[in-house]
Amino acid sequence: MRRSVWLLAMCGFAGLSLHEARAQEAFGPANPFESAKPTRSMFFSAREGSEAEASGPSRFVRSTGESAPEAAPKNFYSELFGSESPIAAGDTLLAAEAEAEAKEKATSTSEVMQATFEQGSEQSEASEIQQVRDERPNLGTARPFPRRGQPDARPVPVAGGGSRLSQPIATEQAEEAQPTAPTPPAETESRGSFTISRGAPTRPAAPAPEVAANAGPQTPSVRVEWVKKSDINVGQECACELVVKNPGSTAAANLEVEAFFPKNIRLVAAEPHPIAGASSLTWRFEQLAPGETQVLAVKFIPLERGAIATRADVRFSASASGNFNVAEPLLAIKIDGPSEVLVGEPASHTVHVSNPGTGIASNVQIEALIPDGLEHARGKRLVMDLGSLNPGETRPVRLALAATAGGPQVIQVQARGEGGLVQTSSVEVAVVAPRVVAGIDGPGLRYVGRPGTYTLKVMNDGAAPTDNVRVMHKIPEGMSFVSADRGTQYDPSTRLLSWFVGRLTVGQSSEVKVTLNSDRIGEFTHFVRATAEHGVPSDAQFTTAVEGTSSLAIEVRDLDDPVEVGSEAIYEVLVRNEGSAPAKNVGLACEMAPGMTFISAEGPSEHIAENGVILFRTQAELGPGQTATYKIHVSAESAASLRFRARLSSESLAEPLTSEELTKFYGE
Repeated sequence: MRRSVWLLAMCGFAGLSLHEARAQEAFGPANPFESAKPTRSMFFSAREGSEAEASGPSRFVRSTGESAPEAAPKNFYSELFGSESPIAAGDTLLAAEAEAEAKEKATSTSEVMQATFEQGSEQSEASEIQQVRDERPNLGTARPFPRRGQPDARPVPVAGGGSRLSQPIATEQAEEAQPTAPTPPAETESRGSFTISRGAPTRPAAPAPEVAANAGPQTPSVRVEWVKKSDINVGQECACELVVKNPGSTAAANLEVEAFFPKNIRLVAAEPHPIAGASSLTWRFEQLAPGETQVLAVKFIPLERGAIATRADVRFSASASGNFNVAEPLLAIKIDGPSEVLVGEPASHTVHVSNPGTGIASNVQIEALIPDGLEHARGKRLVMDLGSLNPGETRPVRLALAATAGGPQVIQVQARGEGGLVQTSSVEVAVVAPRVVAGIDGPGLRYVGRPGTYTLKVMNDGAAPTDNVRVMHKIPEGMSFVSADRGTQYDPSTRLLSWFVGRLTVGQSSEVKVTLNSDRIGEFTHFVRATAEHGVPSDAQFTTAVEGTSSLAIEVRDLDDPVEVGSEAIYEVLVRNEGSAPAKNVGLACEMAPGMTFISAEGPSEHIAENGVILFRTQAELGPGQTATYKIHVSAESAASLRFRARLSSESLAEPLTSEELTKFYGE
C-alpha cells in the first residue's frame, strides 16, 4: 500500500514536470528580457533507489509501470499560487489512468520512472511567497503603484485564481522615508482580458521645454490603452500594443511607462526596445506633446489558457506655461509759460505731469526750484504730491511766479514716482529789466587845501525804460563838500550827497558835478550807487590821493639900526614852512660882511663859525606852519654900511633861498 501511494505521488509530480518541460522546450523562458536561470534536475530510479543531478531544461520520461496513489499531489502552480492550475485540471485523465493501472497490476513491479523537476530559485521563491501570503492574508487585494524608487509588494491576478507578487516586499520604514504629496490613483478599465490604465502619480517637476504660453488652466493628460492585435492562443506567438496618448492641452514631460506581465506568458519581443526588463518592461520618453501618441508593440506566447492580467503604470511631469502682460508706468514733464517777461510783471508757469506708459504711476510727486530772479509765495523750493496717474493721464500744476530781477532765470522741475521713476525738466525765462550804470570821475591827485571837481554819471543800459532813478555819493573823510549843481542835497551828518534823476529811457544818461576840498593828506575813496524802480543797483567807486607840499620862507632883520661902532648888533633869521608838508633836512648858513666881528649865535641847532661864515647843523624836519628862529650877535670896528646875508637849503627846495639885511654902523 505504501508503495502504491508513493508511486502515485511520483506519477503526479512527474506529470507536472513533464508539462512544464514541454512548455520550456516549446517556448523557451517566460521573459526573454530576463537572464536565464540555471536549473537542476533530479533523476530518481524506483528500482535502484538512487538519484542523480543533471542541468538543463526540465524533461519528463514516463514509465509503463502501474501504481495506485492514494491522493493526487498538487502541481507547481498550486504550490505557488494556492490554487489548481489549468494544466493540473487538464491532466485529470492522466491521473485517472495511472490509478486504474495501479489497481489492475498491484502485484507487478513498476517500471523504472524518471522524473525531473526544477529546484533552486523558483522553489525558494514559491516558498517565500507562500510564507508572505500566510502572514498577510489580504495580499491578494489590489494596491496603488508605489512611488518611484520605493519598492512595494504587489499581487498580480493570474489565471485560475490566486495572485503572484510582482515586486519585492517593502518595509514600513521605506514607505515613511520618502513622504510625497498624495496623488490620485490611476484610472483603469478592462477591455477584454487587458487592463487599461489612465493617469498616474506624477514625479517631481523637471525643467520643461519651452512651449507656447496659454491662458487659463493647462492640464496635461496621458491615456493608456492595451490593444489586442492578433488572436491569443496557447503556444502561439501573439501581439498586442500599449497605446500611450496625450489628449491634454499641454505637454507631459519625463514620461515613464512600466508594463507588468504575469508568469503564464513568455515575452518574445518589444518595439521600441525597453530600457529595463527585469520584473517589468520600462520605456522612457522625454516629452509627449499634446495629441501625440506612442505605440509600444509587445509580442508574447501564452503558456496556458485563461486570463492574462497585464498592467501599465504611467508616471510623468506636468508643466504649464503662462503669458503675462507686463505694464510699465512712465513719467513725462512739460512746462508752459512765457519765455520773456518784464521785471515786476507776473511770470506764472504751468507744469504738466503725464503718464505715457501702460501702467499706473503711484505716489507721484513734483519738486520745483525757483531761481533768485523769480519769486513764489511759498519760497524757493516747492514740493507737491499728485497721487497716482493712470496710463495716458495728464495733471497740470500752476506755479504763480513774479519777476523780481532781470536776466535769464531757469526753473527746474523734477517728477518722482514709485519704482524709481524720475523725470527732470527745466525752462529758461528771460526777464527784461532796465539796467542802470553808475560812474564817477575826478582828479586822482590833490594837494592839501586844494579843491577838486568830480563828475557823477548814471546811464540806463538795459532793455526797458525805468523810473525813479537816484544817485548817491558818499563823500570820504578828509574831504569837504563845497558845491554841486542840478539840485543835489548834502547831509553833513551822514556825509551823503543825494541826486534824484527821475526817468531814464533806454540808453539815456545824466550827470552832475560836485566840488570837494582836500582837507588832509591821504588816499580817499568815493562811493557812488545808482538805483532804479525795477533794476539791480549799480555801484561805482573812485580813489583820490591827497598829498601835501612844503613851502619854506626865510626872513633876516636887524634888531638895532643904526648901531654905534663897537656896540653889539643882533640879526634875527626866521625860517618858516608855509606849505602842507614838512620840510626835510633844513639847513641855514650866515655870511658876515668884511669889518664885522662874530660874537655869538643862538638857534634850534648847533653852529660853527669860521672865516666870517656861521653854519648851523641841518634840522631833520620842519613841519607845516612851523618857524625856526636863529639869532646871530656881531660888532663892527669902523663906521660903514655893512650887509648880513642868510642862505636856506632843504630837500624840498630845488635851489637854496637867500635873504640879507643892510646895517649902518656909525662912529663919533
